[in-house]
Amino acid sequence: AIPAMHAFGFVVPGRPAMYSDAFAEVEPGKWSCDIENVEQIRDVVVFLTQPLAVVGVGLSCYISGPPFEKYHFLGSVDNDAPSAVFRVRWPKDEGAPTAARLGLSLEPMQQILVQKANLPGTELVDFGKKVAKDLWNYLGSYEVMHQHGNFLLNLFNKWMQRFEDRCKRDPFWWVNSGD
Repeated sequence: AIPAMHAFGFVVPGRPAMYSDAFAEVEPGKWSCDIENVEQIRDVVVFLTQPLAVVGVGLSCYISGPPFEKYHFLGSVDNDAPSAVFRVRWPKDEGAPTAARLGLSLEPMQQILVQKANLPGTELVDFGKKVAKDLWNYLGSYEVMHQHGNFLLNLFNKWMQRFEDRCKRDPFWWVNSGD
């Protein structure tokens, strides 16, 4: 387990850091902390202030809105990556909450990796999909699309899958590529 005194914390950019002593331990290995003025929050930075004592675990980060029953996985921190910035995005069907609660949980790395693989697409993937759809609609107005539409749609879908996979592996590939 993590010792209670300042073992982890979080920062909402522009606000003071909050350390582990501000969290309530809701059960062994799980903590939560309320966040005020949630409508101003776009990002949350979570960090460790000392290494985790247990090998093979990480600190999963979750966020919830009222009535604080459903938590959304944001990501994790661990000894190899002791800090991370998480974009706070609420599911569209829930709307923007008036309050928020950050939840942290010690979990096995295998479980964390499964959760990370199931994270929704990043803003870059969403942007890429919108650009690709706009291009597809534009090309649809040309005769070649009417003659070879199914073939081109297959290529288009393969490209979109490649784009999504690339963004998951390296969200900044487009900055780092020498093109």
